[in-house]
Amino acid sequence: MEKILLAAPVLGRSGGIAVWSKAYLANFPNDEFQLVPVDITKKVKGVNTSITKRVYYGLKLMFDVLKRTKRTLNENPDIRIMHTTTSGDIGTLRDYYMVKLCHRRGLKCIMHCRYGCIPEDFRSKGFKGRLLRKTMRLYDNIWVLDSRSLNALKEDPILKNKVFLTPNSIPVPSTCEIQPKRYEKIAYIAHLIPTKGLYELTEAVVKSKLDIELLLVGPGEQEIVDKIQAIAGFKYGSKIKVLGRQPNDEAMKILQSVDIMALPTYYPWEGFPISILEAMSRGKLVISCPRAAIPDMLTASDGSKCGVLVKEKSTEDIEKALVWISEHKTECDEMCKKAYEKVRTAYDTTVVYNLYRKLYRDLLQ
Repeated sequence: MEKILLAAPVLGRSGGIAVWSKAYLANFPNDEFQLVPVDITKKVKGVNTSITKRVYYGLKLMFDVLKRTKRTLNENPDIRIMHTTTSGDIGTLRDYYMVKLCHRRGLKCIMHCRYGCIPEDFRSKGFKGRLLRKTMRLYDNIWVLDSRSLNALKEDPILKNKVFLTPNSIPVPSTCEIQPKRYEKIAYIAHLIPTKGLYELTEAVVKSKLDIELLLVGPGEQEIVDKIQAIAGFKYGSKIKVLGRQPNDEAMKILQSVDIMALPTYYPWEGFPISILEAMSRGKLVISCPRAAIPDMLTASDGSKCGVLVKEKSTEDIEKALVWISEHKTECDEMCKKAYEKVRTAYDTTVVYNLYRKLYRDLLQ
């Protein structure tokens, strides 16, 4: 059995990478490869944290991670691959020193990029761009979540043959009975933050003349809830409901009860929203924006659309989409069927983990 050092936020309590890391450690088959984790959870969070403080704790974390990595490699001299997850930014400096350390030990190295603004960062002429280009070119494999990042990195002559598309995944039910829908009940399931399109979605429901109910599921600051209430006006509590943080099983029950899952996100670091996969696997219609991997996710196997894309930051476009859906219900039912087939064949955990295993094998040849 081959050992793989997995540098990931395995002790993190929230965030897309932490959720992925825990699921990966819990569910990845251990018959051929054994994952040996090194935690890289960030210690400081929050939009109000000063840049100086973020840099200080980022550097402190980097040295801690390097120390733990050295210790883990000494305890496991038969590790052959280092697989690091990254969200870019100051983490790129850690990725640079990780690959230098692990190459000195003779390991093959994978940089698993789990964010969506890679093309912009890679082409940047500033320090961030130069560091990212230098770091990526040292790695043996670069794994990305979306075809836009894949195509951008393949333009680089050094990276073109070592960049691979590795999507997120969920366990997908083997069957999904999709009944005709009324498309009158919508769920938003994510952190309640403005850049997820929260206010624009609320405004679109308020302005719509359709009989629509919107359920907002996820944790959020009180000032954001107050802003939603102000936008919703007399519809707050009746047609627009803030349900707050819910346990995962309750959130999935809510998702099962609606017709549409809306996430009109323009979050800068959006990568591959699991909530969209969950909605697709349950035969729900998805409304979202063309950011990061989302266009890939909402493109059916036959090349047609299996979801509705709207312009970023556009209340008007969301409102128009809701009207279009109400007038094309049969077509939307077909899109839901295609969405389920797409997630079953492309994003099921077994399918994606088999891809990971193949890439591990190829790297060791």
